[in-house]
Amino acid sequence: MGTKTSKKKAEHLFERMLIELGIKHRYTRPYRPQTNGKVERFWRTIEDDLLYETTFDSSEHLNDELLQYLYYYNHERPHQALDGRTPADLNQNCPRIT
Repeated sequence: MGTKTSKKKAEHLFERMLIELGIKHRYTRPYRPQTNGKVERFWRTIEDDLLYETTFDSSEHLNDELLQYLYYYNHERPHQALDGRTPADLNQNCPRIT
């Protein structure tokens, strides 16, 4: 990736946040259901558990509820694909991926 592309990415707020947090942004390959399906399933879970039939008073209210849900999702909610463990449980036993 050239410096021109890197500079342009660094100008984008989301990309800048990832850089500041030391997170490598990985992209899914287009037309690859094996990877895109996981993302789509996650959005469906959020919609089913949090968004469906819910009215938020403001964007701040939505943000607060989403943050609380993400904590629940990662620290308390058992995941079938993880044999009933949470992502936080799994993360404690795995080295950081960089």
